[in-house]
Amino acid sequence: MTRAKPASLRPGLLATALPLALTLALAACGGGDGNNSSSPDGEISVSSLRLIGQQVLPRRMEFQGTVVGGLSGIDYDAKTDSYVLISDDRTTADSPNAPRLYTAKLSFDATQFSGVQFLSTIKLKQPDGSDYPKVPDPKVADPESVRIDPVTGNYVWVSEGDRTLSSTPARVINPFIREVNAQGQHQREYSLPAMFQMSGAAETGPRGNLVFEGLTFTPDGRNAVVLMEGPLFQDGPAPSLTAGAQSRITVFDRASGQATAQYAYPVEKVQAAPVPETAFSVSGATEILALSATRFLVLERSFSVGVVGNQVRLYEIDTAKASNVLSATTLAGATPVTKRLVLDFETLKTQLGGIANLEGISFGPKLANGKRSLVVVADDNFPAADSATDRNQILVFEIQP
Repeated sequence: MTRAKPASLRPGLLATALPLALTLALAACGGGDGNNSSSPDGEISVSSLRLIGQQVLPRRMEFQGTVVGGLSGIDYDAKTDSYVLISDDRTTADSPNAPRLYTAKLSFDATQFSGVQFLSTIKLKQPDGSDYPKVPDPKVADPESVRIDPVTGNYVWVSEGDRTLSSTPARVINPFIREVNAQGQHQREYSLPAMFQMSGAAETGPRGNLVFEGLTFTPDGRNAVVLMEGPLFQDGPAPSLTAGAQSRITVFDRASGQATAQYAYPVEKVQAAPVPETAFSVSGATEILALSATRFLVLERSFSVGVVGNQVRLYEIDTAKASNVLSATTLAGATPVTKRLVLDFETLKTQLGGIANLEGISFGPKLANGKRSLVVVADDNFPAADSATDRNQILVFEIQP
């Protein structure tokens, strides 16, 4: 995720937020149906969502010697009725801890979301067995999404890479997709198409902080699907206040780790003007979740300095009629995926006391009424001060089929 200074908190903004409740007691979550990021029983229908509740973790909460923050991805483990979350801790300003996974229990039913209990911490290890270093080391990782491999049960995660030419020394770090075991030890790496190689001064390939943001497995377990936050240089400019952009969704064969298909994804324009108007703003896709072999949920987030909160939307997309652009040098003339708006989170802003930097989505268990649950988690960017823009916000929804 692209980092920015949080906007100032408006007085009273959090007064309408749902109450915070961290509990060690485990409430029933409605059973353990489902498997990882998708259901094993076929396609899933999502017409709309009904908010069940939210939890906001305390600012810079500590757990097992780590600072809980930067929660950029989440996935449900039906076997243990628990969740795995990934932290994109990259700098010593974030925390002194190495990039890591957490496991946790979420306590909710169809009427309330009552608590979060963290269970364990798993350090992500480099292929040589060592911890990942921090910025400015050239081997720094930027974890953005995690899923449980439907065959091995291992954790598969993506790192966004970096292209910061203004730093000293300049950072040019390739993105990657890697698999680790339950202890965080490296198992294998997926093979990336050459287009994802970061360049130096030449403006070709991925932009810094706009590469891999989302990951999901299709319901049949055959494919891993990876989402870019923004466009490659050759695919046009990044989103602005007046125009959107096109990023790429890449399909990988899970068994071989090789790319087999790719589709153009239209990213929406920046949703709010920054203050001042020359300040930083960004719009990008932040997570993907499979509904079928061709249909997916995609989370998009827009942020502008000087605006409290983030503007977040959830879409359903379909790749069935999109052009396969895996061999395409540019996206000119390509037919993109189709999109349908499922939820504009702005409609929940007052009720929730603000919308944070929502970056992760996962199915949860079926509820007692037979409907599926959906969990959304925010990356708080590790700031020291609390705000409606930067919070470890966790939301739970009931899916209306």
